Amino acid sequence: MSRVSQLLLAGIIVVTWPALGCLNNSGSAQVRLLNASPGAASLNGFMNSSAFAANVAYATASDYVPVVAASPTLVLAIPGATAPLTTRVLSLMSGTFYTVLASGYPASISAILLTDNNSPPPAAKMNLRVINASPSLGTADVYVVAPGTALDTVSPTVSGLTFQSASSYVPLAAGNYEIDFTPTGQTIVLAQTSTLSFSVGEIRTVVGLNGAVTGYTTAVLADLN
Repeated sequence: MSRVSQLLLAGIIVVTWPALGCLNNSGSAQVRLLNASPGAASLNGFMNSSAFAANVAYATASDYVPVVAASPTLVLAIPGATAPLTTRVLSLMSGTFYTVLASGYPASISAILLTDNNSPPPAAKMNLRVINASPSLGTADVYVVAPGTALDTVSPTVSGLTFQSASSYVPLAAGNYEIDFTPTGQTIVLAQTSTLSFSVGEIRTVVGLNGAVTGYTTAVLADLN
């Protein structure tokens, strides 16, 4: 092959490869799927017809998977179903971590793209983010407190967290905590984690969710360390 032909072929590969939408480690974003859709026992996720998450159970998230940083078409589907629940064109940046939040009931499910910050936390701290993914909870206050703390003696850590939104990352000292979700302006606990032990250098996301049948529940995602 002549030198000119080699250069032309290389140019064609450079131009066309990103458009293929394949999973790849080069020039990629890191994406995971969080199934927060009540009634969807499990979900599959696809990017340009390539699966990146399979059989993700309710109240859990898949592992991060490298996806070519471009504008792929996201599809969410019930495993074994012939029609998708929803589709959406995303905009992904190279080197960035994302959580696709599958939110709302399956008949009206939404795919919310959240940008994750998995950079190391401040020195001697861990980082905590909170997501309100409960269709029934409404706007919530979130208390991150030592176990057994009376909420009427402290202020919310996060105030007015609306449905389908995420808080900023809150740096915390290592230790034991519980996370309580309450109606805004009240201290009636609707959803509560068990006692969580956080270590220096960790990043965690806590999600407020509808219960699988009734009531409310929470999920804790290990983002880093």
